[in-house]
Amino acid sequence: MKSSLKEKASATKSFYITTLGCPKNTADSLHMEKSLLEEGLIPSLSPEESDFHLINTCTFIQSATEETIDTILTAGKIKRQAEQKLVVVGCFAERYPKEIRGDMPEVDLVFGTGRYSQAGKIIKEQFPQDFVNFADVNVSLMERDNFISSFNSPKPYAFIKVSDGCNRGCHFCIIPKLRGEFRDQPEDKIYEDSLIAVRRGSKEICIVSQDTVFYGRDTDKLKDLLNRITEIDGLEILRLLYLYPDKKTEKLIDLFQSNKKIAPYLESPIQHVSERVLKSMNRTGSYSFFRDLFGKARQVKDLEIRTSLIMGYPGETADDVDEVLRFIEEVKPEKLALFAFSPQEGTKAGELKMDVNKKEAARRVNLVRNAHLKVLKDIHLSRIGKTYPAIVDSIENGIAEVRRFQDAPEIDETVYVPTTSLQVGQIGRVKINSFSEYDMDGVWES
Repeated sequence: MKSSLKEKASATKSFYITTLGCPKNTADSLHMEKSLLEEGLIPSLSPEESDFHLINTCTFIQSATEETIDTILTAGKIKRQAEQKLVVVGCFAERYPKEIRGDMPEVDLVFGTGRYSQAGKIIKEQFPQDFVNFADVNVSLMERDNFISSFNSPKPYAFIKVSDGCNRGCHFCIIPKLRGEFRDQPEDKIYEDSLIAVRRGSKEICIVSQDTVFYGRDTDKLKDLLNRITEIDGLEILRLLYLYPDKKTEKLIDLFQSNKKIAPYLESPIQHVSERVLKSMNRTGSYSFFRDLFGKARQVKDLEIRTSLIMGYPGETADDVDEVLRFIEEVKPEKLALFAFSPQEGTKAGELKMDVNKKEAARRVNLVRNAHLKVLKDIHLSRIGKTYPAIVDSIENGIAEVRRFQDAPEIDETVYVPTTSLQVGQIGRVKINSFSEYDMDGVWES
């Protein structure tokens, strides 16, 4: 008679994945998890309890690099208190493999991007003594979602990656050197990943990539893919992230109108509005194009906009900053990510003369943030008393973290709702009663 799954699981090794950076890394970590499960490893509740601690790193800007280094050093302390292997993967590992091997002796294994789905095999080859061949356990672990969920608290959303790499060549961005040229994921694989996520309990799929609108080099192919995903039984929301602000995104907005499962949410990072600065960044667009693009998007009922700006870019003038401020006041984006320019070694922007110092760049970021907060206050006031379709993300101590369909998981606002009966993943409507600087308080109405 075959031994039980739990008995076999207790005999094999465990893993824990710490994910840094953006939702694209979260999607990559899911591929790593699948690969590790296929090799017979089981998920652990914490880094301290794991046999293999994998850190999926980020190095997009200086602060991300610093966070990555701090996380590795902290993990090294954990390792010294437990018998485990420390594995560093992802963008930081791709960028600094020699430095990690030379300066971080606590790290046992390093591999970069593009190998997430082979993580299990790579680790097994490196540490064969830590693996037990339980082929039937592997199959059971992949099939028995309840067993996996007992280790990982289920979330009502999943990030699904449709491509990797980028061909845009923005002068400030290191990603093409770390991720390579743009590569589509096969449509059937994207659909399968989405199907598995929904079967595991996700009500929402978030499509991510470095350049989502470039998928298939054809907007119609992307539309066909998205329409196919929304036909999955049990899927309630399809959210599109990382839409480069160009003509392809303009064409895609029509799909928001025709397919009601697509969230009323446009995330399109413009990075600046000054044509001169955009040209120096090697990006397309202009104040008027972005204004018109967002204006078209607002024709979709209840749609909200998220964008991002880089302030303090080399050559940016006071007039350029004023142009940004005018754009914020005119277009009124509901969500705004702000970054002070961070020169990256290996990029063309990193070779430019730094004529805007760090202190001045930070001042400009704060100037734009304050302008946006004034806009956001008026937006919040307009939400008071209104109800919105929403999903319950988590519940703790009688308070539910609820997210309107206009807000993306892990990056946008949350509505806090007192509850004794709501469940994670529940879909309904939330009424907004009050707000703080960003988040809101409300009551569940259905």
